[in-house]
Amino acid sequence: MKGAPHFVPKRTAKGHIWYVYAWRGGPQILRSEGAKKPKLKANDWARVAEAGKLDRKPDTRLVGGALTEFRQSKYWRDLADSTRKTWGGALDRIEKKWGKVPLRALDDPRMKSKISAWQESMSSTPRAADICVMVLSKFFDWAVLKGHMIHNPALGIPTVYRGESRASVIWLSEDIDAIKAVAQQPLKDAIDLASLTGLRRADLVALRWDEVGDLSIRRTAAKRSRGKRYTVSVPRLPELDALLEALRGRFRKPSVETVLVNSYGQSWSGDGLASSFHDARSRANDGAGIWHVERDPRTGEEKRTQKRLHDLRGTFATRVMAHSQAALTNNEVASLMGWSPEQVDQIRKRYVDDSAIVVDLTRRLAGGL
Repeated sequence: MKGAPHFVPKRTAKGHIWYVYAWRGGPQILRSEGAKKPKLKANDWARVAEAGKLDRKPDTRLVGGALTEFRQSKYWRDLADSTRKTWGGALDRIEKKWGKVPLRALDDPRMKSKISAWQESMSSTPRAADICVMVLSKFFDWAVLKGHMIHNPALGIPTVYRGESRASVIWLSEDIDAIKAVAQQPLKDAIDLASLTGLRRADLVALRWDEVGDLSIRRTAAKRSRGKRYTVSVPRLPELDALLEALRGRFRKPSVETVLVNSYGQSWSGDGLASSFHDARSRANDGAGIWHVERDPRTGEEKRTQKRLHDLRGTFATRVMAHSQAALTNNEVASLMGWSPEQVDQIRKRYVDDSAIVVDLTRRLAGGL
């Protein structure tokens, strides 16, 4: 056995779902719907015990047994918690599909077509389908290294998800006002810090006071890029000073060193911040939520995109661009944000340059009246 059962909450459009695993990194034993953390019953504990027996002697001749060994491997333990959480769901789907199949049956390049067909069967959720195939390929890579397989039939299968650019989706001041009107102070703090630093959610909740310098914020990013973690350096905008002063005065429990704290004076978890954000967003604007709306100039058809916490990075980018004294180029802003210069140019033209032109014209027209 690998420890106590591991509970993973997930918020969906239909409500809360809890995934319960026999242990962290172990097989799933329960899926429960509801906001409250589920209590394990006798049959659930029986599944935990059974998982423990299989854990001791996984039959690696079957895909399910090899998956169990994979979850116990150093490769799996070295993954970030967020990665294990994402991959864990994919492994559950893989096990459901292939678990009872002999591993050697998949050890054939001709299996590629069947894996591709499985991917297409999940086309209603293309991003999840791509993740499943990617995780399956990683599992096969590990199995080849361990001598369980010779081939990786999942290599080279193209993705089906075609993500659209969200460069034009940023939070405007009225959007921020709308969500803060229904949010508690800890969430307001997180939203303000995100819009003034451009930090991702994982870095927002983990940011410590010793990483906040007089001129910049420097921390090792939670997100890996090509298997490595890089140092994030964020320049301190003048508007950030007042927020940091206020955050220093928030109630926090002893030894809590993070800049942000929740209503209990403790550090936020990533899931906790996401849950609070989603709840406030759904109640904003009298329950209408917060949306980015694009209208087709030819047909007049509207396309609505729900704004995410991550989109506050775009708000930070516009603030950086708007500082006339800095006069940063598109390449400089792109380097700071980890974007392409083309994405920066799109945001600059839409939210910075056009707005400045309109303001300037308005002032000139008013002066001529």
